[in-house]
Amino acid sequence: MIEPLVSERLTLEPLSLDHARPMVDVLSDHTMYTFTGGEPPTLDTLSTRYASQIRGPADGSQAWFNWIARQQDTGALIGFVQATVASRWQDTLAEIAWVIDPAHQRQGFASEATATMIGWLHAQGVTRLTAHIHPEHAASQRVAHRQGLRPTSSIEDGEVRWESPISSQT
Repeated sequence: MIEPLVSERLTLEPLSLDHARPMVDVLSDHTMYTFTGGEPPTLDTLSTRYASQIRGPADGSQAWFNWIARQQDTGALIGFVQATVASRWQDTLAEIAWVIDPAHQRQGFASEATATMIGWLHAQGVTRLTAHIHPEHAASQRVAHRQGLRPTSSIEDGEVRWESPISSQT
């Protein structure tokens, strides 16, 4: 069961429909979509997306874990982290992602939130991590590298697959 997670400066709150309205503002900066494509979501779009993410996949083949990152000292919502977890062979794999709004970037929040999520995933039995990162997105590459992920030669939809066994996390 997903639970709130706390780090030094952040609280990661399990995603709820109540997050949709304030997250519209957090996700409103067009520069956030330079490497991922898309555009800032409307309230209706985000509400529908969050309802789907909370429900999870209909076939039960994966578990979806989504947290909204809240800065502890100000109470501001600053982004999110997420993991899609599936068992394959003897591994439990988590595809991870993170987004921090531009006003809070370059302060280590993405690395802190991601490390907190990874610690929780490890405690749940996840054995390997992956992330897909645009080859020109240096900031996300630094976050992945700090978490022990390394780029592979695999490219999907123009993004490089990064991976690492979770046991190598520091």
